[in-house]
Amino acid sequence: MSYKSDYLDQYDYAHKKARKDYLISRIKRKNPYLVALDDIVDEHECTIKNLGEIDVPSELIVGTKTVGRRSSFSHNFMPLLSNKSEFARKWMKVCEYHLSDSGIGEAPKAYEYLGRFYIEEGNKRVSVLKSYGAPFITLDVKRLVPKQSERKSIKLYYEFLDFYNVSKLYSLQFSKLGYYNKFLKYIGFEKDHEWTRNERIRLVGFYGRLCNELSKRDIKENQADCVVALLEMYTYDFLTQMSDKQLEKIINENKTRLRYGKGFYNIECIADEEDSQLYSDRAPSILKDTDFIISAGDLSPRYLEYLVTVSNKPLLYIHGNHDDEMLRNPPEGCICIDDDLYIFQGIRILGLGGSFRYSNGNFQYTEVQMERRIKKLKRKIRKAGGVDIVVSHAPIAGYGDLPDYAHQGFECFNKLLEELKPHYWFYGHVHLNYGQAMNRLHSYKKTMIVNVYDRYSVKY
Repeated sequence: MSYKSDYLDQYDYAHKKARKDYLISRIKRKNPYLVALDDIVDEHECTIKNLGEIDVPSELIVGTKTVGRRSSFSHNFMPLLSNKSEFARKWMKVCEYHLSDSGIGEAPKAYEYLGRFYIEEGNKRVSVLKSYGAPFITLDVKRLVPKQSERKSIKLYYEFLDFYNVSKLYSLQFSKLGYYNKFLKYIGFEKDHEWTRNERIRLVGFYGRLCNELSKRDIKENQADCVVALLEMYTYDFLTQMSDKQLEKIINENKTRLRYGKGFYNIECIADEEDSQLYSDRAPSILKDTDFIISAGDLSPRYLEYLVTVSNKPLLYIHGNHDDEMLRNPPEGCICIDDDLYIFQGIRILGLGGSFRYSNGNFQYTEVQMERRIKKLKRKIRKAGGVDIVVSHAPIAGYGDLPDYAHQGFECFNKLLEELKPHYWFYGHVHLNYGQAMNRLHSYKKTMIVNVYDRYSVKY
């Protein structure tokens, strides 16, 4: 086969990928062409900094500087024009340079804005290198630095700049504020520690292995966030020394958490009595790191609405035996999970409000009535593949309940506990200030059973 046919085959291969990407983009009603930086930002409103030649991860090269050449390429930088065009002949000539002993030579010129790269000169060079699967492409880069603002994307970019100044890495770009500092803390580096070449090689090697395993499991969310999630559960040294098989195992075990870039969730649990600290100016700082709030009943709608407002976090609630007001005025902005299986970022939470029947209250049930409620939820539970957290108002029989009729636990809860084996079971109803020594915490096999009276914080 001649060199010419080699280049033509490569062009046809790239052109086929371009047409596929183009059609998918059109079906999804997305722009099928390259993004033009001039359409996004006015460079005169930014500070320009020359970075010189740097190796850039190929996937971060997403567009062109100007609109002139963007329609020649699909969204994935592959060529759209016919193989008989002048453009195709020039593209194949670049192929010839790439495969020659001298290589392509001069680095394409590019602008970087918010961690993404836009080619000013050398679009065909980038297209050819991408068609051959180059993981990194050397670019001559000018960085556009926007003015600081309260926009999340800008704040996140300034965090990245601080990180880049010490690491010189573009590979890791987090999507959540605070994750750059979290990451440095977890790997044991001070914020001003300048990375050595070996430290960069170690991290890039581990990150590449991790991304490969995540891609196999169709985890397409921000993969850098997954690093922080894993570091919240395991140490950096432990992870980097793992074999591919061990890494695969922990990814499978924590698949749901990794999809959301969370190693653990901070859950604020409340029940029965309003907490004086939460009803104060301290509430925003107390709830700052909370991921969501769970109410196990007998709290006023006003209080729940207040907590949603000051925390700006999801609040899930069930009914207590004194929650008749909820029927008239359900708390706005809150999510009722009573008689339901609610899934929050992959965490399956079952809600069973009310107490044992001791009078004629709306949220009081006999043993048989509670069993029927559970039975109606069985299909949802099977469909979800189980339950991680159960929230009830009443306790489980024998676990924190009292001998009087009003505060006894449900025996059908024991059967449910054995069947579901949740990580946590939260309940209320039994006040810890009733005047007798009572334990807040109990356990059954691997389930932690918690009386969340007043307020109790959990990491899950």
